Amino acid sequence: METQHNLSKVLREVEQGREAGITRRNKLVARILPVEDDTPVSFPDFAKRNLEIWGDTWSGTSSDEALDTTRGER
Repeated sequence: METQHNLSKVLREVEQGREAGITRRNKLVARILPVEDDTPVSFPDFAKRNLEIWGDTWSGTSSDEALDTTRGER
C-alpha cells in the first residue's frame, strides 16, 4: 500500500495492532508501530515560554498579518 496516498488507511491498520513499513526504492526506511501504552504525550508550555521571552509586551505581528503581507491582495 502506498503510504503517501493512503496514510489514513495505514494509520487505521496500525491502530488495529499491525506494524507498517515505509520503503523508499524498495528499501525499508521507517516503521510505524502501534502504541504499547496510553501514556499521554506532553508538550511544552508555549504560552509560558512566550511570556518568559516577550513578557506582557508583544510588538510583532500575528501570523495571519504576516501571511497577508507576504501574499498581497488576492
